[in-house]
Amino acid sequence: MRFRQISLVWAAVLTLTGSAVLPAYGMTGAYETETGNSYTEQYQGEGSSPVSMEVSYGYEENAKSGRYVPVSVTLNSQSEVSFTGTLRITAMESDYDIYEYDYPVSLNPSGSLEESLDIPVGRADVLYVKLLDSQGRELLRKRLKMNVSLDTAELFVGVLSDNPQELDYMEGVGVNYSSVRIKTFEMDTEKMPDNAIGLDLLDVLVITDYDTRNLTGDQVSSVWEWVKGGGTLLIGTGARADDTLYAFRSSLLEEPYAPPAQKAVDMGVEYAVNGPGDSFMNLVCTNVTLSGGTEVLSNDEFPVLTSVVKGKGSVGVAAYDFIDIAEFCRVQRSYVDKLFTAFLGENRLNNLSSYLYSGNSSQYWSVQNILNTGDTEKLPNLSIYAVVILGYLVIAGPGLYLFLKRREQRTFYRMAVVGVSLTFTAVVYLMGGKTRFKDTFFNYATILDTTEDYVDEYTSINIRTPYNKAYTISLDPSYNLLPITRSNTYEGTPVPKFTGNEDYKVRVFYGEDETKISVQNASAFDPKYYSLRKRTPNTDKKGLAGDITLFEGKVYGTITNEYPFPVERVGILMYGKLVAIDALEPGQTMELDGFPVVNYPVNSPFLVSARVTGSYQYPKADIEDPAYMLALSRTNILSFYLDRFSSFYNQEARVVAFGRDKTENRFLARGDYETYGMSMFTSTIDVKTTRDGKVSRSALMKPPTAVNGQYYADSNAIYGIDPVSLEYSLGNDLEVEELFFENPSEEFLNSEGLYFTNVFKGSIHFYNHDTGNYDVMNPDKKVYHGRELTPYLSPGNTLTVKYVCDSTSENNWYVTLPMLSVTGRNK
Repeated sequence: MRFRQISLVWAAVLTLTGSAVLPAYGMTGAYETETGNSYTEQYQGEGSSPVSMEVSYGYEENAKSGRYVPVSVTLNSQSEVSFTGTLRITAMESDYDIYEYDYPVSLNPSGSLEESLDIPVGRADVLYVKLLDSQGRELLRKRLKMNVSLDTAELFVGVLSDNPQELDYMEGVGVNYSSVRIKTFEMDTEKMPDNAIGLDLLDVLVITDYDTRNLTGDQVSSVWEWVKGGGTLLIGTGARADDTLYAFRSSLLEEPYAPPAQKAVDMGVEYAVNGPGDSFMNLVCTNVTLSGGTEVLSNDEFPVLTSVVKGKGSVGVAAYDFIDIAEFCRVQRSYVDKLFTAFLGENRLNNLSSYLYSGNSSQYWSVQNILNTGDTEKLPNLSIYAVVILGYLVIAGPGLYLFLKRREQRTFYRMAVVGVSLTFTAVVYLMGGKTRFKDTFFNYATILDTTEDYVDEYTSINIRTPYNKAYTISLDPSYNLLPITRSNTYEGTPVPKFTGNEDYKVRVFYGEDETKISVQNASAFDPKYYSLRKRTPNTDKKGLAGDITLFEGKVYGTITNEYPFPVERVGILMYGKLVAIDALEPGQTMELDGFPVVNYPVNSPFLVSARVTGSYQYPKADIEDPAYMLALSRTNILSFYLDRFSSFYNQEARVVAFGRDKTENRFLARGDYETYGMSMFTSTIDVKTTRDGKVSRSALMKPPTAVNGQYYADSNAIYGIDPVSLEYSLGNDLEVEELFFENPSEEFLNSEGLYFTNVFKGSIHFYNHDTGNYDVMNPDKKVYHGRELTPYLSPGNTLTVKYVCDSTSENNWYVTLPMLSVTGRNK
């Protein structure tokens, strides 16, 4: 070891003097190679290695904190004998603990091996890739100094195209007032992963001028899973619409589209030089109608960019091919800013900016909340303990003394007290048998999201031990594992030096039959959180299916429980509306016609969850009541799901339910451990919005544009200190017949708990296009007919509404607005 340290120092000295150092055969050495803004340091142990190793990471050696980072390793045998060893990747998590990820490897004589590994990295700054032999001795090491932006948040955009170089105009463009900078990466069919984890590093995937028939079924499935988890897919069409849409059309298109044709596209009046006509470009366009889609950018006659929400992510389809606007965008680069800001929305872009500083901590706090509800059977009965302790005090004190005094045996008092104390100690020990943890134990929360083809499982676990000792547990190897840690930057803790020689805190070994997690230097009851993901085929066609129509605030159709077991506390959530069903037996179909519909506040997932699970019925917390604790556990996991995996405004209904019995945990490979947790079952069902030739839909599916004031689109709330004007898009394809203003139902208002809804109170004004002024409306009026709206609707069917909060109201800093919906006929 001392020889190695001297060699490293000597290498550093020569490097500073401009000399190049290469390790001689059979000697210890270290050297650095630079690649762009990153560099690697390779170390070779004692003697010559029988295997050579090359390593690359990320997309074009770029990475982000708190994501899975792809690491590609190539091993080449330099020996005439077989090699068996371990590939170890060492990383420092955001809480500064050292995590090691071990992968067994073997090479035939003179053979080679390529491994593509997705490594969860908390602080994507430095990684160490090490090769160990079968005895655990280190043969090779490579230090990866990653290219991670610490100053400006980056929008990682993958480009899948036959001519990706034509999209270079996107590179480096500042988006959302330059708070986020675009960084593009060329993808190809071979680079496209067949699992969603491989896309985790991307924020946006652009597919244009490309035939998606080249993608395999697994690759297409991975894209959909990635989108559902929060990814953004942007598709260009133009002349090659049939090619780019082929793999996704069945899940996107509402109806067939007309053949591509040349049209005049208005890029925006801001790009006109000599007159309005200068802003038009003649482009080959395809007019695509997405199921449940909303217009993001449009001309007077057709939509230029349409988007639709899928899970927590979204899909956008442009009428043109992004290759065709390359020349224009190279001159007018701000159009790229306009395009991405309109499509992604300021809220998502702001989240990317904040993520630069907060990392993965938000997930840590969310997971902690759902895993903190423990097993009530472990709670001691305090009244019985109080009786036992009081009895001990009475017996060991005056009772024993008086008894011995009466028998004139006071000399035995001390010995008797010792005996009584030992007896009561044994009693207390035996009483605590059921409340005592004897070994490592788990809390878990599982979300099983079913579709017609797949079951996606999202499980969060908390592993703890009751003793200050190391432990090892075995998990099912089919799960993808991600540690969940919180950032220590909040405490101002300085980042410790990371040399790769530190002792590990957590080691993960990926075997064929098990994934082993080994934790050392563990403190008693110190929590360790992990996220587990798995996708399996839905061969048994389980789930919650149905045929649902939502029209003018009423629900029609049916829902069926296709699970082989009963479910209860079933909730159907869509467009800010909720239908609650007590229970469904296996195979039971429930008619939804006539079911009461509850309007819920989209900015209060906890209140919505409490309404579904029934925990709102308990006036106060009672941890000794098993029914209350069950309802609270269900509320926490549903609130987590709505916050992390679901969007409130999409074209699908989210159906959630719970089993009556605790579902057996699925993640353990072996071992008899105490586990406590809960499983929630979810499905998505397409919602019809047409009835009797009319269309009824939410006016909030496309977020309103803030003309002035502060508006929070994700929660439909405003900063009400100042007047706020919003422009609502009611749909250029609709002849508006009625407009509805709906507030959350009374049960969500004036809550006495921590969570409450502060509903708008004040005056409402409509902008009059005939007079150019705002007209005051009756604040109690909830329905407007088409003829009343004539002076207030623009040619593009937009309505501008100004909200002025009552100056006497409290908490005007965060005010929930009414939810608007519109009914009409297609033009």
